[in-house]
Amino acid sequence: MTSRTIMRSRVPAAPGGRDGPGPEDVLRLLRTERRVVVRGPWGTGKSTLLAAVNERLRAGAPAGAVFLSAAREDDRASPYAVLRKLLAFGCPPGHLRALSAAYADRLLALATSSPAQAVPEPDHGLLRIAVTALFAAHPGAVLVVDGAQWTDERSADVLAYAVHALAGPVGTGGPPLSVLAAERAAARPGDTPAAERLLGSYAAVLPLRPLDTAWTADRLTGAGLPSRWAPAVHRHCGGHPLLTREACAALAGTPAGSGRLELAGAARDAARTWLRTLPRDVRTTLTAAALARHPTTGLLVRAGHPDAEARVAVAERAGLVGTDASGTVRFACGALREAAADDAGARGGRRVHRSLAAATRDPVHRVRHLALAQETPDGGLARRVERAAGKARAAAEPALAAELLVLSARLTPVDARDDGLRRLARAARDAAASSSVGVAAEVRAELDRMRAPRRDRLAAALALVDAHGQALVEAEPLLGTAQALAGRDPGLLAQVELRRAIQTNVCRGEPERALRAATRSSELARRAGDTTLEAAALTMRARMERITGRPSPARHTLDRALGLHASAAAMGIRNSPEYLAARHAVFDDRLTDARDRLLTLLPQAEALGNAEDLVDVLRSLAEAEARAGHCAEALERSARAVGLTARHGLSPGPAWYTAALAQQAGGSFAEAVRLAGLAVRASREEHDVIHLSRSLWVRAACQLAMGEAAVAAKALAEVEAVERDQRVADPTMLRWQPDAVESLAASPGTLDRAEELLERTRSGLAAGGFSVGTFTAGLYRAEAACLLRRGDAGAAEARLRTAHALFEDAGLPLEAGRTLLAWGRLERSRRRQAAARTAWRRAEEVFTACAAEPWREQAADLLGRLAGRAAPARTETAGAEAPESLLTASEHRLAVLVCRGATNQEAAQHLFVSVKTVEASLSRVYRKLGVRSRGALAASFAPRLVPGDAGEHEDGAGGPPCPPAPRAWTPPDERRHSQ
Repeated sequence: MTSRTIMRSRVPAAPGGRDGPGPEDVLRLLRTERRVVVRGPWGTGKSTLLAAVNERLRAGAPAGAVFLSAAREDDRASPYAVLRKLLAFGCPPGHLRALSAAYADRLLALATSSPAQAVPEPDHGLLRIAVTALFAAHPGAVLVVDGAQWTDERSADVLAYAVHALAGPVGTGGPPLSVLAAERAAARPGDTPAAERLLGSYAAVLPLRPLDTAWTADRLTGAGLPSRWAPAVHRHCGGHPLLTREACAALAGTPAGSGRLELAGAARDAARTWLRTLPRDVRTTLTAAALARHPTTGLLVRAGHPDAEARVAVAERAGLVGTDASGTVRFACGALREAAADDAGARGGRRVHRSLAAATRDPVHRVRHLALAQETPDGGLARRVERAAGKARAAAEPALAAELLVLSARLTPVDARDDGLRRLARAARDAAASSSVGVAAEVRAELDRMRAPRRDRLAAALALVDAHGQALVEAEPLLGTAQALAGRDPGLLAQVELRRAIQTNVCRGEPERALRAATRSSELARRAGDTTLEAAALTMRARMERITGRPSPARHTLDRALGLHASAAAMGIRNSPEYLAARHAVFDDRLTDARDRLLTLLPQAEALGNAEDLVDVLRSLAEAEARAGHCAEALERSARAVGLTARHGLSPGPAWYTAALAQQAGGSFAEAVRLAGLAVRASREEHDVIHLSRSLWVRAACQLAMGEAAVAAKALAEVEAVERDQRVADPTMLRWQPDAVESLAASPGTLDRAEELLERTRSGLAAGGFSVGTFTAGLYRAEAACLLRRGDAGAAEARLRTAHALFEDAGLPLEAGRTLLAWGRLERSRRRQAAARTAWRRAEEVFTACAAEPWREQAADLLGRLAGRAAPARTETAGAEAPESLLTASEHRLAVLVCRGATNQEAAQHLFVSVKTVEASLSRVYRKLGVRSRGALAASFAPRLVPGDAGEHEDGAGGPPCPPAPRAWTPPDERRHSQ
C-alpha cells in the first residue's frame, strides 16, 4: 500500500493562515483524494479537527451518508469493539433494517452485544459482506474513523475489506465511499499506520505539525496575554496545541508587564501525559537525555542505556524528540524536557547525574553533573565548579557559566561566605550577558538575603536590568533601588545613569531626557576614572544627539568615545562606539563601511556569547544587506537573529522587525506584513517606541508596494505621531517620509497633505544640516508621484531621472529598481507602451540580480499585464524571457501591425519607413520568434495583444487605428552615455 504525504504547502491555509489545516482544507482534500489520513502526535488536535469535519459533513450530506467510528486504547484488545461502536452509535437509525434480513440480523446482533457477553463467534466472512452492503446502500457515503491506531484487528479487517471493495482507485468514475481517518503518529516498533491497516489502498496523509511562533502569539492574545511572550512560550511548548493551551492557562495570573515568565511547571500535566504514551524503558532513557545539557545517543549508551538509539527512535516517531546525523537528541519543547527530567524524582535524578558524570567526555559538563549529584556543601567541588564556569564563559556560554556559579555558591561552605558572594556577583554578570532574567533575579534575591556589600547588590540589580533587554518598563523600580545603593560614588552613579538613559529612550521615548542622563553618566565616569564606562556613556550621548537633530555634536562625541580606545567587549558590543559608528553608516547609506565595521564586530560578539549583542550585530548586518540589495544574505542574517532571539528568550519585537525588513527585500510582502504586525504588537506591549515606529513603517511600506496606499498612509501617520512625541529631529534615521508622501499622493483626497509633508521634510533637512544624499533621492521619487497626480508628467519624469541617477550612484539597486517601476507607470499613463515595457524590463533585471523576489514578481506582473497575459508563475524558469521580449520597440510595433492584417505597404506608411525597411525588419522578427509566415506570427503573437499596443487608443474610441508610436524611452544610464 502506498500513502502520500500532503505537505502543508499543498493544502490551502486555514482561516488566519497559521492555524494549520482546518475543516475546509480537509473537506477539499477528501473531495479530491477520497481517502485521507490525518496524522500527528498526541494532543495535536486530530479528534477536534475530525469532529469539526464530521459536523460539516452531516450538515451538507444526504441523511445517513456519514458513518462515524471512534476508538479508544482499550478497544485494541477487544475483537470487533470498533465495529460494534460503529453499528451501535455511528450508524444512522434504520439503516441496518433497510438491508436484507441475512445481513441486517448479523449486524444487529453485533451492534446490540457487548464484549462481556458470551455470544457465538460472528461469521467473519459474512460480516465483511454485510458491512460492505451497508456502505454500498448509500452512494457518496463517508466513513469517519477517529483514533484509528486503536482499531482492533477484526474490525480493521472488516472495514478494510469494505473500503477496498467500494473505494477503488481515484479517478475511476467517482467511488461511492470516501474515508477519513485520524491516527496518532506511531510510537511503538511494529505499529502499522492506520493508512495501511484500514484504507487498504492509495491514501493521502495530512500531517499535523507543530505550529509557528506567530500562532503562539495569536493564542496568547486570545487568552488576554502579551504576544511578546510568544518566543518563550513557543520554546516551552513547541507549537503543540494542547501544551500551549495549558501554558496560557497557567500564565493567566502573570502581570502583563512581567519580563520574567514562570514557565517551569506550565503544561506539566499535559507533558507528563504525552510522555507516558511511551514505554517505560523509553522514558528512562529520555530522563537521562533531559538531564544532560547536550545529549547524544553515544553519551546515553555510555551512561548505561545500551539500547539508546532504538529507544530514542521510538520517541522520535511519536514526535517527542528529534535527532540529527551526529546523534544529538533535541526535545520537541521545553515542557517535555522538564517532564522527562522530573520523571526520575530527586533521588533518581542525582543517580542519573552521577552516571552522566562518568559518561561525559567534556570536563565542564562532568563537573556540572557532579555538582547536581551533590546534596551537601563541598568546598573542593565548589572551587572546581567555579573554574568550570570560567571555562564555559571563555567558550562563549555565559548561561552555562551563570548556572555553574550559582551551583558553586550553593556548594560553598558557610564559613567561606566571601567566596559565595563573589561567585554570586559573577553569576549576575553572566546572567545579564545571556539575558537569563530568572537566574539574575534569583541571584539578586540571594545577595539581598545574605546582606551582601552595597556594590555587589547594586551590580546584581543592574544585571537584572540588563537581562531584560528591550523590555525595560518594569526596570524603572530597579533603577530607583540602584540609585539608592549607589550613594555618592561617581562610578556607581555613572552606571545607574547610563541605564536610565537607555530606559528613558526605549520605553519613554524622551530622547532629550535620555541625552541629559547620558551626559551626566559620561561626566561621572570621567570623575571616577573609568574609561570603559565613559566610552559607553559617550556612545549613548552621541546616539541621542543624532536623534535630537544635532548631527555635528553627535559626530564629535562619537569621535571622543572612539578616541578612548576602550574594549568593546568590556562594555558590551551594542553599547560600544564601534557599533554606533556602524549604525550611523547604515543610516547614511555608507553601506560598505557599515558592513566592514559590522563584520569586524561579528566574531567578537560570537566569541563573547552575549546573545543580545550577537542579535543586534546580525540585525544591523541584515539591514545593511537588504539596503544594498543583497537579499539572500539579509534573509539569512535575519533568520539567525530570530532564532537566537527565541532560543535565549530575548524581546522579540526587534528581531521580528528586521525579519520583516528582509522579507520586504527578498522574501514576500505578505510575510513581511505578518512579521511586522507581530513586531508592532510586541513593541506596543513592551512600550518600545523605537521599534514600534520602525515596525509600523516597514509594514506600511509593504502595503504601499501591494497597492494599499490608503492603509499605508494611515499607518505612516502613526509613525509621524510617534516620532513627534519622541521629538525625533533626524529624518534620515528611519526614512519613512518618502513612503508617506507616495501613499498620500496615491490616496484619494490627500494630495495636498502629501505636498505639505514633502515641503515640511525638506525644510527640516535644510535647517538641520543632515546628510541628505540618498534621502533626497527618495523625496524626488515621492515628488514625482505628486507631480503626476497634478498632471505634470514632464516634471515628474525629470524627478524620476534624478532619483534614479542618485540611487545608482549610491549603489542602492533596490531603490533604483523601485524608481524604474515608478517610471514605467508614468510612461504607461502617457500611453507610451514601449517605454513602459523598457523601464519594467530593466527593473525586472535589477531585481532578479538582487534576488529581490517580491519586487521581481511585481515587475513581471506589470509586464504581463502590459502584454495582456497573467503574471508568470513562480517556477524555476520564471526568469526566462517571453518571445516578444526579444524584439526591439520598432520590431514589436511592426509585429503588432502585421498581426492586425496590415500589408508591408500599409505598415511602411504607418511607421513612416520604406517598404524595404519593413521587409528587413519583418525577417528579423520571424527569425527571433522562430516563425516562417504571417500566419505563424499571428498564431504565436496575437493572443498577447492588448489595447494600447502599437499606439491604439486604450478606450478603443476615435483616432486612426495605428498612429505613429511615441518616442521610445531610453534607460537613464544609456542617456548619460549618449549625451
